Amino acid sequence: MRDVILLALVFAYPLLAIWQLSTKRLRDRLDLLIVLAAGVLFLLFARTTVDWQEFPPWLWLIGLGLFAVAVALTGRAWPHLAWLSSKRPQLRAFSATLQLVIAAALVAVLL
Repeated sequence: MRDVILLALVFAYPLLAIWQLSTKRLRDRLDLLIVLAAGVLFLLFARTTVDWQEFPPWLWLIGLGLFAVAVALTGRAWPHLAWLSSKRPQLRAFSATLQLVIAAALVAVLL
């Protein structure tokens, strides 16, 4: 059951990211970086925790392909976003930095 939930996240998160990018729901480039970092985390977490003897590897490739589409949409959205758009830019920058540091630490653990 746990593996099925992880696989659902591998598919659902890139689809959510694609939806956010295509409907322009992200505020700034920091949001974009956080979405991409979380996508990498979901893929790595699924890769390391799912029993791939039970599931075919093409499921992993579908999630990877969906994430590649999200990354391609990121390239299209990047020039149109400001780095930081907030009423309290220091707090927003600190929050985004903290989220990215935590994501980097988790990626290091999962690799």
